[in-house]
Amino acid sequence: MFRTRSALLFVVVGPALAFSGEVQQGPAEDLFARKCASCHTVGKGVRVGPDLKDVHKRRSRSWLESFVKAPSALLDTDAEARNLLSEFKGVRMPDLGLSDADVKMLVDLATRCSAEPCNLAGKFTPATLATERDVALGRSYFLGLTPLKRGGAPCLSCHTVRGIGSAVPGGTMAKDLTNVFARLGDEGLDRALASPAFPLMNKVFTDHPVEPPEVFTLRAFLYKANLGGEPAREDSLSIGLVSGVGTIVVLVLLNAFWARRLGGVRRPLTDKREQPS
Repeated sequence: MFRTRSALLFVVVGPALAFSGEVQQGPAEDLFARKCASCHTVGKGVRVGPDLKDVHKRRSRSWLESFVKAPSALLDTDAEARNLLSEFKGVRMPDLGLSDADVKMLVDLATRCSAEPCNLAGKFTPATLATERDVALGRSYFLGLTPLKRGGAPCLSCHTVRGIGSAVPGGTMAKDLTNVFARLGDEGLDRALASPAFPLMNKVFTDHPVEPPEVFTLRAFLYKANLGGEPAREDSLSIGLVSGVGTIVVLVLLNAFWARRLGGVRRPLTDKREQPS
């Protein structure tokens, strides 16, 4: 009797649970989350690259597969690819090392998810749930005070965040990240940190990926920075400025040293010339 009731309950309730719960994630969704979600969405708006909703209606299947497989081959030769490059301010999609099967899976995914809900975020925890401790740890990772587990370079090497609360807020080699949370969104920032699609970051972090817990705390810190939660009393300095000032100081000291050295050689000669014959 108990088994009969259990079976009946599953028949009646089971399908409702399957449809009312979270949209399931398969291999294609996981691949998209790891390789594509830092720059693209399907139906959630533009990020670093275009929204891929209905992309199959805008481009042919063969063009999409060629571009996803090796974007570098088209960005320099294909007119449509160059138009995209211009539209998105010269940000080049890197070659992602995808197999033919991966490429087909992603193009199929973009087509399917244009028509039905998909979970493309992976296992995702919003930065809004972070504690003050998470924010503090993210700041420490950003500054390089706490090293990243896989040996990646600290964000401070290339980026800055206004009001970071450090004598040297950061580098000027890459973008100011004060408002990156607003630019990319929480999910986009998550993927940008976990699997960077930007060419330089991709090279730096391919062999030194940022661990998921580290990504979460960095997102928490950047979320707080975007809210203006830190004082901006020390924004006048940057790594570039400090380096420039340091270079000037070194040149002045070298000039003084060599002036004294040459003066020591010339003085006896000058005194000898000035003596009466």
